[in-house]
Amino acid sequence: MVGSIVVQEPAQYEAWLNGGSTGPLSASGEKIFAELGCATCHHTDTQGRGPNLQGVFGQPVQLEDGRTVTADENYLRECILDPGAKRVKGFQPIMPTFQGLVSEEQVNALVAYIKSISANKPLGGAKTTASVVAPRHEPAEKKAQEASERVHAQPNGSQVQ
Repeated sequence: MVGSIVVQEPAQYEAWLNGGSTGPLSASGEKIFAELGCATCHHTDTQGRGPNLQGVFGQPVQLEDGRTVTADENYLRECILDPGAKRVKGFQPIMPTFQGLVSEEQVNALVAYIKSISANKPLGGAKTTASVVAPRHEPAEKKAQEASERVHAQPNGSQVQ
């Protein structure tokens, strides 16, 4: 068996890892996510046929068999390649395996994309509206009284600065 080793600068290696693109790995993953039709089942609400992936990375996931696992890189990889191994509670085993259908680089890109999804950025790039709660304003007298109580509560007569 013959092989070769290619040494590259970090930027060149990242471009190679992204399949030739110069953007971040998560951007390639988002494109692959769309091409594979993943958003068909993985919606940003609870009505999808698959679990919501928005903000899932690093969070506990309740499995159908009663176990709880953390949605880390290994778990996401396993879900892509062998989705029946650790099925999320409440979802039918309808996700196809992508073993042999996606390359290692594509799996890495998909995992990077799922990791990158934040609570304010839904799948597919759709915009959301965040509900904003106005700060509660307390009367100035109450704030002054609380500050005075904090100063007087300090031991040895010291004052809060």
